[in-house]
Amino acid sequence: MLFSQTSFSQNKEDYYLKKAGYTKTVITTKTDSISFLTSISNSILPKATILFIQGSNPLPIIFYDDKSVNSAIPFDVKPYLEKFNFVIIARKGIPLIGSYERDSKGYTTEKGNIPDDYIKNDNLNYRVNQVTTVIDNLFKNNSVKKDSLFVVGHSEGYRVAAKVAANNTKISKLVCMSADPFNRITEYILRERVQCFKNNDDSESQIKIDKLTSEYKNIEKDSKEFKDDIDFTNWASYNRTLSYESFKKFKNPILIIYGTNDIGSAHNDLLPFLLPKKNIKIKAYPDYGHNFEKQEFDLNKKETESTYHWDEVFKDIKAWLLQSQ
Repeated sequence: MLFSQTSFSQNKEDYYLKKAGYTKTVITTKTDSISFLTSISNSILPKATILFIQGSNPLPIIFYDDKSVNSAIPFDVKPYLEKFNFVIIARKGIPLIGSYERDSKGYTTEKGNIPDDYIKNDNLNYRVNQVTTVIDNLFKNNSVKKDSLFVVGHSEGYRVAAKVAANNTKISKLVCMSADPFNRITEYILRERVQCFKNNDDSESQIKIDKLTSEYKNIEKDSKEFKDDIDFTNWASYNRTLSYESFKKFKNPILIIYGTNDIGSAHNDLLPFLLPKKNIKIKAYPDYGHNFEKQEFDLNKKETESTYHWDEVFKDIKAWLLQSQ
């Protein structure tokens, strides 16, 4: 039996949710409780809906300080609220609300520990089930246009979004940003290979690369031996699945976005060769990093503070989402 409930009690959590412009929904099943936020809408008509899947780290999804309250969605949603609903799912075991000062680098308990609930569920299988459950819930919601349910994943969220989308006919379009289209191991191999070019230490690097390759090949065998090891289970979940294989199963359009200064995303250049017949668009942003940051320099070529370009990137995403298929 599955049901959902929306909380409207006047407490501190509701205060920050309202300030940020979101409502909370809790989906309760026999084995789990999933919380997600939806942007407040003044429209009585159904709208296109963007489910944003954030990356790794035990972060709240609403942050506040003495000046502002914002969601963890990294681009400004306000210009798009008339056109879209925005949805973001809480990480298991992490409070919805956190302060920038205390929690922006990751939530921990008063004893300085990451909550056990987060650690036990910090794996691809759980996150995929979590997102799929929310999509099923959204599809029943009258505020959601059934032909315009979009999934946008960033970093670890790329891998989650890809796996969720495989064979999922409820997702109209898929956007994956800033991750390797194979798995984490291939990202580490690429990083090691690039480093060996810089350091001219091919022999040492090859030993590390061979070890990484062996770890991938032995995942299924090692999974039996380490079946009770939570860290191994979480690691294996993100490495046994190759994201581009999930893309093969998704029938609708796909947009892949990454910055050229993010080495962990460089293998996306290969997707047109891996998936030559797929309806897939690749957009790379020169000089941008993992979070679409760009290193800036002053007139004397001294490094200054990086600039961030999430709003530019999402403007392009929005234009692609609204293109007719």
